[in-house]
Amino acid sequence: MTPLEKAQKEAIIRRISFIEVELSDLQEFGELNYEIYQKDRVKRRNIERIAENIANAIIDLGKIALSGEKVDVPGTYREVFTRLSEAGLLSEKLAEKLGELFRTRNILAHQYLDLKWERLKAFINEAPSAVDELIKSVDHLLKPDE
Repeated sequence: MTPLEKAQKEAIIRRISFIEVELSDLQEFGELNYEIYQKDRVKRRNIERIAENIANAIIDLGKIALSGEKVDVPGTYREVFTRLSEAGLLSEKLAEKLGELFRTRNILAHQYLDLKWERLKAFINEAPSAVDELIKSVDHLLKPDE
């Protein structure tokens, strides 16, 4: 594996910190139900924005890691996770899980409330553990060069 440059490591660390704050905020919505989601525009906007922020930061983190590996950075988020797996930075299982979870980002912009809700509820329940696993998978990239 190619060691990341200092600026790349710092960029990953900043994104991890941002993701951790967003995941903390996400926990506030653990008990959210469809009725509240549908009726409370402020909560709906907040949870959708948090999910989008997490997805974007994770994708950025993946692109930075790939650029450090001198791998062509793909154009789609799903390909980012596939390439991370191919580069040995993620397991294939985690890459598939992240790719599916982060479809939520696109669905938020294009679906009706009931479909968005199903994806968001899955995101609320599954993203924290998947993101934690991702962070552990890339942690070795942040260690000082030897």
